[in-house]
Amino acid sequence: MNTPNGYAEINAMFGNPSNADRSLNHAWYRASIITVPPPPGWQLFYQSSPTSLTPVNGISIHYLLKDSFQQVLQSIWAYAVQQIGGAPEDDAVRAWLHNLRLDITGGGFNFRPSTGDATKLSLHSYGIAIDWDPIHNPHQKPMVRTLPDWWYALWSQQGWSDGRHFATPDPMHVQFATGA
Repeated sequence: MNTPNGYAEINAMFGNPSNADRSLNHAWYRASIITVPPPPGWQLFYQSSPTSLTPVNGISIHYLLKDSFQQVLQSIWAYAVQQIGGAPEDDAVRAWLHNLRLDITGGGFNFRPSTGDATKLSLHSYGIAIDWDPIHNPHQKPMVRTLPDWWYALWSQQGWSDGRHFATPDPMHVQFATGA
């Protein structure tokens, strides 16, 4: 699947989540958004505040991205195994990922305007963007981030881009789109 560039290609590939009055198209939502579990072994956590981590069974994204999302997480898991060395137990891999906060999400689908341009929909509205460890990788200038370069590279290999180069950097943000 090719990464769409711009809203015309995003709408052509994923459909339009909005009604004419800018409200959520519930029929589109039911047909398009699913909660995708991480691959076996993973445990994801939703971060709603600096002190609150809630275990979650998956992330709500567009159904067309299920395989890509799971492939990225499998690649991250494999990288962790390689870094630990030997044949680590799943608990050791989960601990390694958690120590780097690579299992903490701020969520995927969220129907709302774009923070950069309120006249457009956020890519979260399409279910094609995910935020990771938002407390430590905030949307701000100057950029502050803890997510490692290799992590972004693994997303990029599956056609995802990230917000590190936005006018106001958003290093928590990965998206399956460019030019929007």
